[in-house]
Amino acid sequence: MKKILFLSLIMAFAALSSLFADDQPAQQGNSSQEVVVKGQLKVKIDMEMPDIQIKTDTNKVAQSSVATEEQFLSIAPEDVKDIKASLPDTIDSERAQYHPEYSFLETPPVFRLQPKMPKGVDIDRWNFKVTDATGATVKLDKGNGNLPDELIWDGFDRDGNILKMGSPYWYVLTYMDKAGNPGSARRETPKVVNAIRYQRDNKIYIEISSKVLFEEKRQDRLTDPGKQMLEEVRDYMKMSNNFPVSVKVYSEDSGLSGDQIRTLEKLFTDKLKCPKEFFKMDALQDNSVPKNYRVVFIINA
Repeated sequence: MKKILFLSLIMAFAALSSLFADDQPAQQGNSSQEVVVKGQLKVKIDMEMPDIQIKTDTNKVAQSSVATEEQFLSIAPEDVKDIKASLPDTIDSERAQYHPEYSFLETPPVFRLQPKMPKGVDIDRWNFKVTDATGATVKLDKGNGNLPDELIWDGFDRDGNILKMGSPYWYVLTYMDKAGNPGSARRETPKVVNAIRYQRDNKIYIEISSKVLFEEKRQDRLTDPGKQMLEEVRDYMKMSNNFPVSVKVYSEDSGLSGDQIRTLEKLFTDKLKCPKEFFKMDALQDNSVPKNYRVVFIINA
């Protein structure tokens, strides 16, 4: 019996020895892991994950979308129609071009004088006059005493009509001092305006001489400078975005005016991408003296 008990103890001791001789399993941890390589030293590898925080301001993300939506909702139905009608027939990647560098169109005043008299000269009376190609007076200012700081002519005659395109104009300033000595200042070379832009009755008027718009031999064909002028006109029409634009073509006869209208329509619709219904064109005959062959654009401001 004792032998049996002794053998049992020996066998139990041998079993416990074999258990302690084997490698123990790796311990689990929150931020590290043990890797066991048999036959070599145990290597401990840290595998800590960085704590990344991403913050997003939803108000900033939505701000641009809200602004765009409010802008679209503020457009009236008739404005949407205008925008749709102004779109070109074909769409490409190029942005709509405006030409701030263009300056073919003059603006009033046509004459601006700042007379400077010698010291000690007292003016008794003065006269400022503007004349046209026929010698007729289109502007007359007169006064007593010293000259004003500035003398101007806005380009309108006594009847309220703008100056004639391509026609020469002169000014002359005469005065008499209190000692009875006369004096004068005049423009030696005439002033000629081929294109002008002015405002009247809440409308923008653009007048261009036919001499610069159309070729001399083929008066129904546009010149290259004329095409550039019409691009500047197109810019003002787009900025106004108020259609239709009234176009009056004055020529030596209504037949030629009609041919010039068709040339203008083709340029605006084909190249400048303005629909035909954006214009109301009239062919007219000019009977003025001197002649004033021109194209007049009347844009609602």
